[in-house]
Amino acid sequence: MKDIKVVLENLSTQGIVLDNAQASFLEEFLHVDSILKPKSFFSKNNVIGNLYLYGPVGRGKTMLIQAINDCYFSNSGKFHFVEFMQLVHKKLSDFSGNSDPLLMVVKSLSNDYKIIFLDEFQIEDIADAMIIGTLIESLTNTGTRLMITSNSHPDDLYQNGLQREKFLKTIHFINNNFLIHHLIGTEDYRLKEIAHFDSSVNDQNSDKSVRDFLQRTFNSKISHATEFLVSNRKFNCLGCSDKILWLSFDDFFSSPCVSKDFIEIVKTFDWIFINNFHSCNDDHIDKLRRFISFIDIAYQEKQKLKFFYDPNLMDNLYSGDQLLHLWVRTESRLHQITTTKYLQNLEKN
Repeated sequence: MKDIKVVLENLSTQGIVLDNAQASFLEEFLHVDSILKPKSFFSKNNVIGNLYLYGPVGRGKTMLIQAINDCYFSNSGKFHFVEFMQLVHKKLSDFSGNSDPLLMVVKSLSNDYKIIFLDEFQIEDIADAMIIGTLIESLTNTGTRLMITSNSHPDDLYQNGLQREKFLKTIHFINNNFLIHHLIGTEDYRLKEIAHFDSSVNDQNSDKSVRDFLQRTFNSKISHATEFLVSNRKFNCLGCSDKILWLSFDDFFSSPCVSKDFIEIVKTFDWIFINNFHSCNDDHIDKLRRFISFIDIAYQEKQKLKFFYDPNLMDNLYSGDQLLHLWVRTESRLHQITTTKYLQNLEKN
């Protein structure tokens, strides 16, 4: 019988202590999993081998699934949902000469993985809805187990989506062939960790340190992309994903970006991280104007922001005169944004 103590001890070595809701989920899942045998995972008597774990952002869903995988499962594939769909579309292209390329994708995935973990499951358009519906049912029928995390209950997937009625069969299949668990609770552990991270200790604001922190916090979801697209224009970045953007103060605000770009950025990304700050004077006036505009917009829109910086530098970021009348307000907002209270207040709103 699989024992929760194994997972707890493994997490403890990483400094992670579970709350009651997280521990309760592990107990339920490991109990169900321990009484299953591979041959009976998907038998007609409704033995459930698949998992659908849903709950609010930052509750630790990805961490829990990763912990289970690390302790008990091998020959598994772990994907962010967006990454998984990119893989599926690539395979569909590779098998385009076959009469049923999607069937070939199912065979390929089931040959490669006995278990597939899909993180942050979401449906955005009808094409993906139809593809993922067929994949979920077909993979299950081949004996490949699926472990899914999502922010939404299956019944709430693809709400108000185009031709949603075509996706209802998939929702029904998930409800009847998955162990569905609601990870209750309101505390956002990811936000808490980010809010309390002190970038002034041991040079934690270097590119390497920031990347390590982001990959650890977001489970490698941030890419090594050096560009991102917004307002139909390309801008430099240090990394990004569909909801995370990492910028260099020195590089990004040196480029000709304007308020409408900043508005689009805060609409697009849940989190924005910035490092590579340097002291500025009136020789950097264009850069400072852009940064002031960005802070005004981000502050107004309650954007989740995290700066990685030397606190002595941040207190003296601008030493010029020409923008002093604007900088007084920006400096005040910077002091608010760089406190843990700023992000904690966003969690409550």
